Amino acid sequence: MQREPAVAGRFYLARPEQLRQQIKECFAHQLGVGQNVAPATGRLLAFIAPHAGYMFSGPVASHAFARMRAEKPQPTTLVLLGPKHTHHGARFSVSAADGWKTPLGNLPVDQTLCRRLVAAVSELELDDGAHLYEHSLEVQLPFAQYSLDNTPKIVPIAFAYDSFEEIASVAAAIGKVLAAESAGSLCIVCSSDFSHDTPRDEAYRLDAEVIKKITSLDARGFYNLIASEDRSVCGLMPITALLVMLQPMKVAARLLKYATSMDIMDHDRGVGYAAIIFEENG
Repeated sequence: MQREPAVAGRFYLARPEQLRQQIKECFAHQLGVGQNVAPATGRLLAFIAPHAGYMFSGPVASHAFARMRAEKPQPTTLVLLGPKHTHHGARFSVSAADGWKTPLGNLPVDQTLCRRLVAAVSELELDDGAHLYEHSLEVQLPFAQYSLDNTPKIVPIAFAYDSFEEIASVAAAIGKVLAAESAGSLCIVCSSDFSHDTPRDEAYRLDAEVIKKITSLDARGFYNLIASEDRSVCGLMPITALLVMLQPMKVAARLLKYATSMDIMDHDRGVGYAAIIFEENG
């Protein structure tokens, strides 16, 4: 079974050539990466990228995907971590589909790794319901197809809201499974937008506090900041999971780009976006 695109024609253009041009324009945008690709300081382990409509978040996303494109060798499997914006499907859901379609083609799901994860992590379920209408992982895929030389396999995982202890337990178990894979074959793509419905100056201030927790690799501090103040970072669960997964490793985190939808289009309140990378350090 193939998972059909849910937001093609809404979050991004639905015709292949127009979509490629749209992504190209995100890279070339004044807020995009252009020729200023972040230099590698170690093997790329993971990154955070936004998941809004490409006209708003695509330029910020280009910074993370350009760094992945420059990785040598490029990853062959992308482990996708995203939030659930709906109540459909399992709470912790690994895609049961054979592949995910986008206008740029089909990406095969690494079902061997998916089954290995479900067998090892009791909270995970093979499930398509959680992914059927969810956009947070889908919008990463055309960027990946555009950026990588070869079509990667994907492992889509959706996270519902839960306590820090529960997320940390699930994430640590996932991390043990992923650690057994060949070094360099995987890259974790964590999908999140940041502040929502917020004036521009306040978004910059609030999101700087959040990004500091992330780049300090402070999983509990990040979770507690968002949860205690009810901040509107929709990727609270997958980012927390990512930070827990990275704890056993020597990791350096860098913010590549931050901007808001208000930097793209003049409006009073909007959404914050960040591209953050995590590289092997030593």
